[in-house]
Amino acid sequence: MTDFMLSRRALLAGTALGLVAAATPAAARERRSQGKKRSMAAAPEAVKGNQIAYPRLVEVGPGETFDLVAEPATHAFLPGKPVPVLGYGGGYMGPAIRLKRGTTAELRLVNRLDRPTNVHWHGLLVEGEFDGGTHPGVAPGADWRARLRVDQPAATLWYHAHVHGQTTRDIHDGLAGLLLVDDASTAALGLPSTWGVDDLALVLQDRDFDATGRPVRPPLAATLGHGFRGATVIVNGTAEALAKVPTRPVRLRLLNASGARTFRLYFEDQRTFRLIGTDGGLLPEPIDLTYLPLSAGERAEILVDFAEGASPLMTGPDEHEHRSGATVTTLPDVLTQPVRVIVFDAQKDSHPAATPWATAKGPAQVPLPTALADLKRRRFELRVIETGPGDAFAAAAMPTAGATDHAAMHHGGHGAAAHEEMGHAPASPGSMAHSAHDAAGPAPRLEINGRAFAPGRIDERVAIGATEIWEIVSPEMAHPFHLHGAHFRVLSEDGGRPKLWNVGAKDTVLVENSAEILVTFARRAGEDAPYLYHCHLLEHEDGGMMGTFTVS
Repeated sequence: MTDFMLSRRALLAGTALGLVAAATPAAARERRSQGKKRSMAAAPEAVKGNQIAYPRLVEVGPGETFDLVAEPATHAFLPGKPVPVLGYGGGYMGPAIRLKRGTTAELRLVNRLDRPTNVHWHGLLVEGEFDGGTHPGVAPGADWRARLRVDQPAATLWYHAHVHGQTTRDIHDGLAGLLLVDDASTAALGLPSTWGVDDLALVLQDRDFDATGRPVRPPLAATLGHGFRGATVIVNGTAEALAKVPTRPVRLRLLNASGARTFRLYFEDQRTFRLIGTDGGLLPEPIDLTYLPLSAGERAEILVDFAEGASPLMTGPDEHEHRSGATVTTLPDVLTQPVRVIVFDAQKDSHPAATPWATAKGPAQVPLPTALADLKRRRFELRVIETGPGDAFAAAAMPTAGATDHAAMHHGGHGAAAHEEMGHAPASPGSMAHSAHDAAGPAPRLEINGRAFAPGRIDERVAIGATEIWEIVSPEMAHPFHLHGAHFRVLSEDGGRPKLWNVGAKDTVLVENSAEILVTFARRAGEDAPYLYHCHLLEHEDGGMMGTFTVS
């Protein structure tokens, strides 16, 4: 018997792809053996794709200040088709910023856009005044300084714009980047650590493109129910992505920076890989997997051994449920079959393997409290509520690139003029145009505990140092729940044990029906700059599925 419980959705997805297997050493050895036989039997083929670029790595030392400049730029998602984008520091998205544990650094956000912007350090445990999530926005031409005192284990985090009502657009346009915490104590683990060689950052997103290569998306109202899912997967801003890898273990830092899509990841040859880290850092012991779902906002670090050759990283269709009473509807994805996320070109080098394959271990987890029943509990019910007749959700959540709309979107050339004709503000310089989809019915009401987000209102007050159990409930559909200012442990999912990929420290978790999380609050946030909790499906966040809390 395995030591975890799969939800019905995960079980269906994994079984359909032939990926769910017993997580035992014997099963793992058998899968590796089968993969080796397939690799040896297959004739070598030329690897085709577009070589990805990795984010520039910037190390900010103690007492140093780094300018994070939000500004327009150009970028080619598709070969030979540069288009306007936004980003930090002159390119699409931003650099990978590395901070060291035990130090304090200052990051200065400089706004060279034509609209207000802010930045949230997703997963970084800092005081509310520097978290950035509730900052109203830095005016064009102005700046904002965040003093970041780093005291947490090594982890792969990220940063992104977080202005309420425009987060979907801002991240789609490119206002996001990786944030790394480095802990000296993890150096002894010997993990692959050469940036861009055997330590690879892969930012996963999905997009639709018009004929000019410009990313397009529907207006917010058209996808408010279930979010936008694009027909093309991009990695580090590149479609049909390819990465060169050495023929030895490689560390992949995976970030799902899409708006709504859950990537359902596996390798085409169904090889085993090792999950070594989740949102909050490295696991005490690696976990052998062949399948890994990664919802919007989540990160994972995995070790993949390319000694026996390469295999493409795949994702399955992100079909998802909408529940209304006893009626359960499975909503289709624009992707109707598995697709390649990225292909790898394995090449021999003279560098020895950095880590023995079987011994990559992280720091021990803090034991769970012995008296969970005595802890304060809070319940958060995330609701998507119809506001008019008919199945507005099903219509709005249909694939955004269906047979008719796909042709219109990709060949109709909807640009700024068409966007303005639909009653939307014109696209600003460096901002992507949006496709001219209309909502298929009344927009749903998005709430947590019966209330939509209201700036200035405090929804919860937590005592500094408290440990609490939060129960997250999702009656209508799955939601990636994200918490600012703290990490948590998943105690249960849908009444059973946490899934294997959710056993580590987390700040975001996909709640399919219900989940219990254990949170300790060790950073302060006052009423003038509270923390946030919200669904990280970006349309839901912008639509009001968000609340505030103080820690004092």
